Amino acid sequence: MNMTKYLLSLILWACFRLGAAAQPEQAVAFTDKDCYLAGERLQVSVRTLTPDAQPLDLSRVAYVELSDTARLCAQTMVALNEGTGWASLPLPATLHSGNYMLTVYTRNMRNYGQQCFFRKIVSVVNTLRLSDRDNLLILPHSELPEATTPAAHYTPGKTVRVSLPADSAMTVQTLSVVRWDIPTADYSLPAPQRPTVSTGQFLPEVEGHLVTTRPTEDREVATTRLVLIGKGAALFDGQAQKDGSWLYYTNQVFGALPTLLNAYDKDGQPVGIQFQAPYAQVLPASLPALQIWSSEENLRSRSLGAQYENMLSLQTRGDTILHSANFFSIAPEYYYDLDEYTRFNTVKEALNEFVRGVRRRTVKGTHQLYTYNSEEDSYASWPSLVLLDGMPVHDVDEILAYDARLIKYIQVYSGSYTFGNTICQGVLSFISHRGRLSNFKLDGGSHLVTYNFPQERPSFMLPEGGQTSTVLWDPSVGSRLLDFPAPQERGSYQVILQGFDARGVPFRSVSELVVD
Repeated sequence: MNMTKYLLSLILWACFRLGAAAQPEQAVAFTDKDCYLAGERLQVSVRTLTPDAQPLDLSRVAYVELSDTARLCAQTMVALNEGTGWASLPLPATLHSGNYMLTVYTRNMRNYGQQCFFRKIVSVVNTLRLSDRDNLLILPHSELPEATTPAAHYTPGKTVRVSLPADSAMTVQTLSVVRWDIPTADYSLPAPQRPTVSTGQFLPEVEGHLVTTRPTEDREVATTRLVLIGKGAALFDGQAQKDGSWLYYTNQVFGALPTLLNAYDKDGQPVGIQFQAPYAQVLPASLPALQIWSSEENLRSRSLGAQYENMLSLQTRGDTILHSANFFSIAPEYYYDLDEYTRFNTVKEALNEFVRGVRRRTVKGTHQLYTYNSEEDSYASWPSLVLLDGMPVHDVDEILAYDARLIKYIQVYSGSYTFGNTICQGVLSFISHRGRLSNFKLDGGSHLVTYNFPQERPSFMLPEGGQTSTVLWDPSVGSRLLDFPAPQERGSYQVILQGFDARGVPFRSVSELVVD
């Protein structure tokens, strides 16, 4: 984060404390269905509004929590663009059968109290295990109330046209098609209260996710840094807060990423530090018992389907860390894929044998690396910044002795760059095969963890086999018509449209689709 952005954030914070920068927010969330099997994925779409139900583009992050009365069971962050975003939330296979509270809010909303958070009851059925916390009542399927509207019949694969509601002023946000084999009772909750007076305790996330850390030792911390590893070079300097915590102003960072966190005192000695959970961790005081209409045979069939879906998910899951050919917005001056060269044991040997544009010098008994600037036809007068998988390496001797057989790419950048609050002349970037600081020893003040940043509008993926109960999820319908093929599996389905009416009030329209 550069100094200009930091000053801008301070100005925004000052305005916010005066009540001028942040407007009150309300959130509305739509899920693909109301009842899930443990181990499935909950699809959620979030929209932020003013208290008068008008679209509001303020926060860049929304928080989603799933809780029972005892603990927070699952959570995720949603990246918001113009007040809208969606995410996919895996439900742990260990959840007990019963009702849960889905809570959605922004960091700014926490200033107005939890009474203005969006809440919805979500049902979960665990067909694989029993628990003493199960709160489930299974009713005979024969007692299921009849549908109020006639079902539409289609053959497998035939095109289904979804029409908008008759009221043309309605705007459809999401469409989902779900297998209607575990009907549940309807549960309603009171509407959230309108925001009133802000405490000004939480800075709104107007640029991106604000990461919070706190030292684990009773020692004064002078500097902290958060570094993204493997996927790109990104460094964020921590900003000290009055309560002893540190904030990192991230922007355009999404997904689960390996992240290095370090902290040092004024003498450069490492200090223990850890991430603080960004969630409010809302627990409901009570929840109604879950009532479903089903049969033992149906639940057994759905259990096998859920196991099959999880097996396919594990088989297709791969390493999400991608090697980037260009860390910065420009191509490197020199670029080497070490798989195309003779392998050497150390980085020092590789630099000596074939890497151009890098010179090694000894300054006061320590090695420094300098990059060549072709425009000036000379080497830089100041040492270059050395990166390993995006992490700054200050002891050049450590990188020179590093095993070159673990390195995939070497990239040499000339010119001046801003990296955090540091201005450097040239960058020498090493990227390992794994992209995760392979076999590199960290000091006591550094911790490498996988941090879950906000999800940026993931695509809905239907696993092969069609065993999942959600066969279609479109969180960005807008105001258009939508055609889709009828499911291949015969049975009864629900087509669910969700959105807003002319007054900005959420609506939900459900129709039955029979494939026979």
